[in-house]
Amino acid sequence: MNREHGDDMRRLLRRADPAASLAPVGDDRITRLAEDAMNTDTTTPKVPAAQPAPSPRPGPLRWVFAGAGALAAAGAAAFVIPALLAPPTVTTLQLSEADPLTQMCAQITPEIVASGDLAFRADVESIEGGVVTLRVTERFQGEVGDLVRVEQGDDEPIDGAPIVFRAGETYLVSTSAETIGSCGESGIATPELEAIYAEAFPG
Repeated sequence: MNREHGDDMRRLLRRADPAASLAPVGDDRITRLAEDAMNTDTTTPKVPAAQPAPSPRPGPLRWVFAGAGALAAAGAAAFVIPALLAPPTVTTLQLSEADPLTQMCAQITPEIVASGDLAFRADVESIEGGVVTLRVTERFQGEVGDLVRVEQGDDEPIDGAPIVFRAGETYLVSTSAETIGSCGESGIATPELEAIYAEAFPG
């Protein structure tokens, strides 16, 4: 490469340099720029912590199931609450008015007990004002209420006489035409009477 060609190349490079037209930077300027660069805070800015994603709102289907559950609970309560608040059903019976001195009583058998209209087991709940209230605990035959009310007997406890109920006792009762029998088919639940009722109502 000759000298003339080299001068042409340097002129081309100077024209291509974008800073060729700028005045040369002095030493003081270079020192100040270096100090500014050293004093500039280059701390990396903190990135805010990621926030938890919001819980998804229940979809329409979930609300449908929740509503169905609430309706089912309300429906169950509609049946249970009235049942708990409903007053007990009451059956009123009477004692036999037959004269025990003239009435002949046959030996009690399962067939005689089973021939009645009602048969049940009950506890004496109260005796007040000459009226006995029995609470039914087991039904063997016929439809009888939760409570049975009957007048208290006042005759001697002999065959054919109306039953004289005792507080706190459990009775087995058989009736015919809403009348409690007085020939031994109804009385305190002794083992003997229990056996007769068990045979009369094996189910």
